[in-house]
Amino acid sequence: MKSQKRLVQFVVKTSKFCNLRCRYCYEYSELGNKAAIDLEQLEQMYRHIYDYYRRLDCPTQIDFVWHGGEPLLNSPDFYWKTFDLQKKIFGELSDSISNAVQTNLTVLNKERVRLLRDGFDSVGVSVDLFGGLRVNQTGVDSLPTVLANMDRLHEENIRFGCITVLTKLNLPHLREIYKFYEKMNLSCRILPLFKGSFDGQHDGFEISHHEILNAFCTLVDLWLESERTVMMIPIVEHIEQILHYYSPNSKPFFYDKHEWESVFLVNTNGEVYSYTDAYSGLSHGNIFTTSLESLIKGASHHEVIAAAEERMAATCSTCPFFGSCTGYPVAEGSKEYNELDERGVIRCIVTKGVLQHVEYRLKQAGIINPATGELNLNRLPLSEMPAALRSPI
Repeated sequence: MKSQKRLVQFVVKTSKFCNLRCRYCYEYSELGNKAAIDLEQLEQMYRHIYDYYRRLDCPTQIDFVWHGGEPLLNSPDFYWKTFDLQKKIFGELSDSISNAVQTNLTVLNKERVRLLRDGFDSVGVSVDLFGGLRVNQTGVDSLPTVLANMDRLHEENIRFGCITVLTKLNLPHLREIYKFYEKMNLSCRILPLFKGSFDGQHDGFEISHHEILNAFCTLVDLWLESERTVMMIPIVEHIEQILHYYSPNSKPFFYDKHEWESVFLVNTNGEVYSYTDAYSGLSHGNIFTTSLESLIKGASHHEVIAAAEERMAATCSTCPFFGSCTGYPVAEGSKEYNELDERGVIRCIVTKGVLQHVEYRLKQAGIINPATGELNLNRLPLSEMPAALRSPI
């Protein structure tokens, strides 16, 4: 039987340089820094990645996510050349390579439109819709420019998704945010406010764990009430997890960082981090100068693996949803989702709370029989369900 293809993402920080000064940006202190990865460094990175994954028994999908700063401040020619480098180096694995870009979508011209349409495999647009925190260097809100450029992407038939960051300033507008994505038929990811670049950066719009939990529960309710499926992450993921939990004979899934790590962040200097350890000092080493195998087998990587396993053992092992939820938010120590109790053990505030809310709402709607636990997917109040929801096993 053919092995199931695995996915790994390399989030590549091409440069920290940016034309915006979003008030919550975790790269804020470096947004004026024009230092960038060059093609020679990328060639070394590609060779190290290719050498590692070509020798594995399982087929691997390798996604490069181009990040910043603002990655589209690089010339389009830079990306065309690096795509050519990928084809040259990855050879027989080239069909398993994809490229995504996460952009603030404020710098758009004919050449960049062509790059987004014909070069990148997927496009993510950062837009919050409310709150006025995504501003340029003079404090002007970037939203009108971004919305106009989103219309242009539609006109050019360029498919894209969005990321919206939850802050205290857009919490009152959750319904409007949801309805925007529903009307525009856009996929989106809702991210809680990430740790800042300096103390006090988030004063005035910081958001608590319970505010995040309540926001996600509100979005669950909006999703269930909707007549059109909105591919909103993590809402859809949590609904899938509860359907998996109640599906008979469903195979449990656990996050095993030792067996497979699915996301690595590559900083502009080549230092590699597990994604949620970014810039924490827990670098696995430098991928420009060191083989990926050495980084993955190195002492630093084993240190973060051990810490992740300890967190899961202390927190996830007693959770009834463990196996439907993989334990990833706890394993990776995501501070936006969890808090420490008086013993220093992680309390899974957001993920477990949302799963409990989804379970309650699906029972209330008759999708889960409260007495028997049987599923009735025909009761899902949607005309269009994702395939994963139609067949969750």
